Amino acid sequence: MVRGLSLFPAFPRKLKLWNKFRVSNIPSLIFIDAITGKVVCQNGLLVIRDDPEGLEFPWGPRPFQEVIAGPLVQNKGQSQDSGTLEGSYVGVYFSAHWCPPCRSLTRVLVESYRKIKEAGQKFEIVFVSADRSEDSFKQYFSEMPWLAVPYADETRRSRLNRLYGIQDHSKPVFSQSLQLQLAKFS
Repeated sequence: MVRGLSLFPAFPRKLKLWNKFRVSNIPSLIFIDAITGKVVCQNGLLVIRDDPEGLEFPWGPRPFQEVIAGPLVQNKGQSQDSGTLEGSYVGVYFSAHWCPPCRSLTRVLVESYRKIKEAGQKFEIVFVSADRSEDSFKQYFSEMPWLAVPYADETRRSRLNRLYGIQDHSKPVFSQSLQLQLAKFS
């Protein structure tokens, strides 16, 4: 270092931006509103991957009801429309068969879910799978008494991941795939 001069003069500014936008790795792509400076989309890489043509532009957050809209499945294969969630508290469970902490939580969550339902509460859980195959999804989902986004509906699963900031599940980062988000469906 030359007296008073840093070899990396832009580093403090970069670090400040990384901290402000919670960047933890590269590449990262964050969309912001140029006027307000507010983050419109934290995980632009997923957005570009899922919508390379820009058909859903602008890529800001969408309401839960819009993202979840469509058929949901029960573990016996029956289908039900997401509209049946109206008026309920909904737990959105991001999990995977290959994740040991997820499997442990699922056992506990099944018991809690049953007790809450037996008490007559308006409560539902929707499983959003990060499994690597439909067979793994089916095997894991067979242990769950709640609903799921169909495994084949990659677009909706990806939108829910984006809505709640769930990162790419291709890396076994358990803290990212072991999440339950609670939303009021009204």
